Amino acid sequence: MSYGPTPTTNAPASSGTTTSQLSQYCASGSDTGAAKGREFTLNPNAETFIPRSQLPHRGHQHWHRPSNIQDRPVTSCQRPTPRTFHPEAKTYSPVALRKEINSAFAMLNNQNFIDAEKKFRVILNSIHGIPDPFEKRNVTVGLARSLKEQTCEKQLEACSILEELRLDGTLNRFGASTIYNLDLTLSLCEEALGRHFDAETRLLRLRKKRLDADERTLCEPSRYYAADINNARLWQSMGKYTLAETLFLNIKKELIKKLQSNPYSPDTSKLRKYLDTVNIALVRLWQFMDKHQEAELLMLGIIGKRPDDHEDVLCRQSDRKDVDLALTFIWRALGQHERAERLLLNISRKHPDDSEEILCRPTGDPAIDIALVRIWEELDKFELAEKLLLNISGKRPDDNEELLCEPFGHHDIDLGLALRWQRKYKYIRAEKLLLNMSGKRPGDSEEELCKLSGNREIDLALARHWELTGRYKLAEKLLLNICGMHPNASIDSLCSSCGNMENDLARVRLWEMMGKHEWSEKLMLNMIGMPPGAIVEELCKPFGHHDIDLTRARLWQEMKKFELSERLLLNMSGKHFNADEDSLCKPSGNQQIDLTLVRLWDTTGKCEQAERLTRRCCELYHSNEWQLTLLYLSTGKAGFLEMISRCPESVNTLVATSIHYFTLACDQIKKDGPESAKENLEKALEQVESALQKYPPNAGAYSQKAHCLRMLGRSKQQWRECFARAQALDYSRNQKGKADFWRRHEYIALEIVRGLTG
Repeated sequence: MSYGPTPTTNAPASSGTTTSQLSQYCASGSDTGAAKGREFTLNPNAETFIPRSQLPHRGHQHWHRPSNIQDRPVTSCQRPTPRTFHPEAKTYSPVALRKEINSAFAMLNNQNFIDAEKKFRVILNSIHGIPDPFEKRNVTVGLARSLKEQTCEKQLEACSILEELRLDGTLNRFGASTIYNLDLTLSLCEEALGRHFDAETRLLRLRKKRLDADERTLCEPSRYYAADINNARLWQSMGKYTLAETLFLNIKKELIKKLQSNPYSPDTSKLRKYLDTVNIALVRLWQFMDKHQEAELLMLGIIGKRPDDHEDVLCRQSDRKDVDLALTFIWRALGQHERAERLLLNISRKHPDDSEEILCRPTGDPAIDIALVRIWEELDKFELAEKLLLNISGKRPDDNEELLCEPFGHHDIDLGLALRWQRKYKYIRAEKLLLNMSGKRPGDSEEELCKLSGNREIDLALARHWELTGRYKLAEKLLLNICGMHPNASIDSLCSSCGNMENDLARVRLWEMMGKHEWSEKLMLNMIGMPPGAIVEELCKPFGHHDIDLTRARLWQEMKKFELSERLLLNMSGKHFNADEDSLCKPSGNQQIDLTLVRLWDTTGKCEQAERLTRRCCELYHSNEWQLTLLYLSTGKAGFLEMISRCPESVNTLVATSIHYFTLACDQIKKDGPESAKENLEKALEQVESALQKYPPNAGAYSQKAHCLRMLGRSKQQWRECFARAQALDYSRNQKGKADFWRRHEYIALEIVRGLTG
């Protein structure tokens, strides 16, 4: 039986990957008949716990991860109970006791954490106790595992229970407990609480590694594969991608070697499960590292497909749902949204030509349904996305407000619905749902509103919502509570890292919106251990974590530190600041880096470079976002109308056409005066009014209409009303687009108009 070539290990993640290396990295190491079972620490579908980057996101955010509900796999959950369950004492026969213990662990494996907790507490509180000390320890660890998945309070209780149990056992020479699964579970609890360095130390001891060992030693498998895999996942959540990748590849190499040397061993099934887990984990890591080609090759290899297969073959459902879902995430990252949608519809047993009613019928699998929602949002099929979310929740669009804002109980679904309403500018409805999820009411005091709910993901989503709606004081207070900081602390304390990248980046973004750019910059530099007075070469070195580096580049752009921003982006792209234009304008392979660089060049007047890079990115990425970027960069130029004629009409194309005529008008005003520009200004107004008539209210369209009315000399009341509507729809408008190059042309033209009209 062949398990594919052995992967190369110990290669730095940053080094270039040759074709032969790529085939080695991406060998699945298993055939399509590999076992699909899973163990508690080795769930192949488990997401790396950050404890989750909430994405805001989405964006590219954090030590890592993204963001927001939009870019993460789905996990089941129950709404946590705020109080500890205190059971009555019961009497069990030995047979009944064994049955109850098996039942409790079954609940745990099915992610029914609250019921599992209750069952474990009843067992531990039984009148005659648990005669077998090993079994008692096992049940105690099971209780801690169920608590770990709930509130912060219960996670702390889990740590306390395990630390107490730890005193009953012995330690090995590295300081790790010899009680089965104890330190492994304790490290997961510490990670959930954001105590990443404590968790890392514990896992290294469990893996029998000295804390001061070199990286090569740290990345050698310990043969305790559960601990090895959790250590690699922890490094991923800490942004230590090179270490995580090397350890995963080394585990993979060792597992393949064992399976090839003795394929009929009694341990074969278990080793295959480990290998399967490593493959899925490695794909998720490569997605964070933007190694999408490697991830795609590995996933396709597991299900016996190749990248050059026919589209029908690639989009055919396999017998591995986890692999199919992973492929949709990869294709989304590569901008292949239609392919991802087709595969998801095949998994759902639906067809693109089905009626809306059939398309929006839930499959019964939240992971598939949420993935389909995300794809539809990226394809601008917003009504389908919302209808599917409502159907999953058992709601209808015409339900009353109270029913619509009642939590469904699956927080991925509820957060998805809140996010959808935010994007439709239904801020009041979105907030009401988020508050209900937090156990709060709109009329509560500021103190109550800013209390932690016990679910950090919901708390971050609520803080983000308040940020979007301009209630910065509430957002800041809640974020500081999440980080365990006091509003009256010194600036140095407030700008220190709390140890959780997602929380830190949420503060960076909020302070940027509040105009506290120096605070944001100070926190960012503290996150990467960089002194403020460092030289330019040091400041502009990539930290190695995509979200942190990208956020830093965007922050410097907002602070008008354009050279720092450009140097950092070029370093992230593997380019030199003084390289020739052809080299500078080559796509980096990372869409977000390229897009940020394009916007920077456009802001600083390097329009030719921006357009050249954009055209190359359009050819490489085939994404709607790049086509739209090219449209906006081409406004006011000769080829724009021909280009726009090839695009299907949308609110974006109409607004872009309005900006085109508006830009032409500004140039005419500067050359020949206001009268010469009247026709183009009227065309600009006509296009944007068409967008507002044909499509749902849009903040950008209202803002563009205000600019047209103002340049035409209409009354202040008219154009100010349009600006007010734009602000009401998108509270962050005041922070957007003020440095756009074309807006500076507008400012000059507007001064001419005002000078002539007095």
